[in-house]
Amino acid sequence: MRVLLAGTLGGQGGIQSHLRWLAKALGEEGIETLVLSLGSDQSPPVDEHLFKKLWNQNVQLQCCVSYKNNRSHKRLGGLFRLKEIVNFIDEFSPDIYLAVGTGWNLFIPVLMSGSKATRIFHEVMSGVPNGWHDSRWCVKFFFDEVIGQSASVSQNFCREFRWQKEIHTLPAFPEPLEITATLPKVTQKIIPQGTAKGALFSRLVPHKQAFWLVQQWQYLKKYLSELHIHGSGEEEELIQNYVNEQDIGTQVKCFGSYPDGQDYVNLLSSYDITLLPTIGEEGAPLVLLESMACGVPFLSYRVGGIADYGTNNPDVFIVNPCPKEFCRGLNQFTYSLANNRIDQKRLQQFYLKRYSYSSLKHQWIIFLENLVA
Repeated sequence: MRVLLAGTLGGQGGIQSHLRWLAKALGEEGIETLVLSLGSDQSPPVDEHLFKKLWNQNVQLQCCVSYKNNRSHKRLGGLFRLKEIVNFIDEFSPDIYLAVGTGWNLFIPVLMSGSKATRIFHEVMSGVPNGWHDSRWCVKFFFDEVIGQSASVSQNFCREFRWQKEIHTLPAFPEPLEITATLPKVTQKIIPQGTAKGALFSRLVPHKQAFWLVQQWQYLKKYLSELHIHGSGEEEELIQNYVNEQDIGTQVKCFGSYPDGQDYVNLLSSYDITLLPTIGEEGAPLVLLESMACGVPFLSYRVGGIADYGTNNPDVFIVNPCPKEFCRGLNQFTYSLANNRIDQKRLQQFYLKRYSYSSLKHQWIIFLENLVA
């Protein structure tokens, strides 16, 4: 079996993490794998040295960055890039072409190539189109299989993009903290209401609602002793200014970008709960998986694929996207923490059983082998 993974590998994010670790899983099973990283001249660079350390000899990497275009060479540069991608596909001759993300460069070249690969699209976003120009509209015409990263995302994709064939569900690979760091030994603990230490880990952009969350502090302080905001983005300055103006800096803090690896695990594990009141068209945010990996329960809105994290999982709270519901959920959540109804150890085991690297590797290998067979 030869598998070509097409997406964007440069930078940090859910798609990048998924491609890195899926490629590692395939290579470990002796499957010849080519990662075709498609970026632009404005994309973060691909750290090829890092991936050579992560992967074995079964995994190759090809980077195809669009040429810097001016008005006179825009079309010519696009044609050169298209030909380059088609050549990579033809030379590798995959059995499976797996596209992750959006962009016409993911979809058009495989149609122009001579490859007879089974074409699979993995939807790692919400399954909801971004207007008529969304490149995912072509999936139903030219691809053989679609995989949603959660059951909710799969349902959204079928409904919104009118996918008529069978659809499968497989989670995306998060950063496997059980491999890249040492997870804490979690035990169940009781946290009296009003003393819980809460945090938000996210990009600080409007739809994630970090600034909104900070503005609710007069209500939240009945249930939380502290609220810490970790992340960077356009709302960071707004949050800092608001904290200073309201003189709440002893309880509400904004720390900017957060670390990775063991430092991230240690930081995340220092909190009692994490909060994510996002109202965006989410896929299934990996930061919530990382919270579960550390045995830290979370409260979030039921958008995109987030609802699936709550299936058979009594140790997280997922509520309808409404401010009153979020506040009511926090009340119930902290009451449950104070009354021994949340089991942090059970939550960590839930992650290890369903979303750990070894679990996801097994699920993906079985799926691809059955597909080829």
